[in-house]
Amino acid sequence: MKENIERHLAELRNLFGPPPVLSSEDRDHYNVMWDKLTECLNVKDFVELMFVTQVMNETWRISRYVRHDALAVERRFRQSLEFQAMRNKQRKERREAALRDLAEKAGRAITNLARLEELEDRIVGGVQDVDDILQRPPTEFDHNRALEAGIVFHEQLDKLITSAIARRNSALEQLELYRVCLGRHLREVSGQIIDATLSEVEEQTKRVNAPSLQFEDGREPQASDASTEASGTPEGNMPPDNVAPSDASAASAGGNT
Repeated sequence: MKENIERHLAELRNLFGPPPVLSSEDRDHYNVMWDKLTECLNVKDFVELMFVTQVMNETWRISRYVRHDALAVERRFRQSLEFQAMRNKQRKERREAALRDLAEKAGRAITNLARLEELEDRIVGGVQDVDDILQRPPTEFDHNRALEAGIVFHEQLDKLITSAIARRNSALEQLELYRVCLGRHLREVSGQIIDATLSEVEEQTKRVNAPSLQFEDGREPQASDASTEASGTPEGNMPPDNVAPSDASAASAGGNT
């Protein structure tokens, strides 16, 4: 029975279309969450499936928004590193171009001026290599700066998360309301059916009459016949009410003589 219900619900699930899973997300994770959710909520019909599908989709979106909230900080930090690497690369290219122009104007070899530039870089701190910049691990200050730079995006994500939570909670409330109202309706209908059945049985019981008794000759018994059978004495031989039993016996004997 349970397998039939699960197979039927799986067929109905296809009516809602593909799940909201991005190409960068794992469809198996969605399916695992779906199985756990339907097991917890014990889906039984199409209406419950509709509400549970909405709960699942909103839960998946909430997880996505929370995940991208953290990814946004990392993305800002990487963009900062890429900008630093590009700026240092452009600075190095500008210096090399300036050295070539200066060597051409002064008539000196580029190597001598390059040595002067290298000495200057060592004094200032030098130019970092691009790969070293991109591979530098972030610090708490780097993430803080990245969060500050993308604070508007994080506020928008927070609104999306709040809205998704409200829609999920509303779906859960609608599911609970549907189950409560349906259970109450079923109890009322079952009570009405039981009351109607009992009333019908009582009515039929009142209408049923006991069958009439008849003698072999077709006569219906009378009250006098019942009293005669109960006493065992014919009605004509009954003693008077004011005669004592002994007198009645004597009178009966005299009448016989």
